[in-house]
Amino acid sequence: MKKLYKALSFLLVISSGILTLCRMNKSNKEMIAKETTSFQVKQTLAAIAATLERTAVDEKPLEESPEDAEKVKDDRDPPLIKGNKNGRGEYIYHMPGGVFYDRTTPVEWFHTEAEAQEKGYRKSAR
Repeated sequence: MKKLYKALSFLLVISSGILTLCRMNKSNKEMIAKETTSFQVKQTLAAIAATLERTAVDEKPLEESPEDAEKVKDDRDPPLIKGNKNGRGEYIYHMPGGVFYDRTTPVEWFHTEAEAQEKGYRKSAR
């Protein structure tokens, strides 16, 4: 009879431990989901801020001479290279046609790869 009680108490301890782990797993998943959403919101806000800054710079009046007007017009071509920060904190730039280009929410935009590399970004692996 004592052995039966010991076995039952052992099973009770094990089952309560498993239930505790399941509860912790659920709360961890909820916490990770909240952190992911927070990270995405921060990236989106940073992209909006960068776009607003770029728009403010682009709205400067054109110079009077035609040569200067052409020069400014060339500078106003929209940048196509997207830069963002990944989940590990690495700064990555994405080229048009890349695997993740369409899914990337940019924090910064670049005209050239050299410009992105000067700012400390590395090229996306894909």
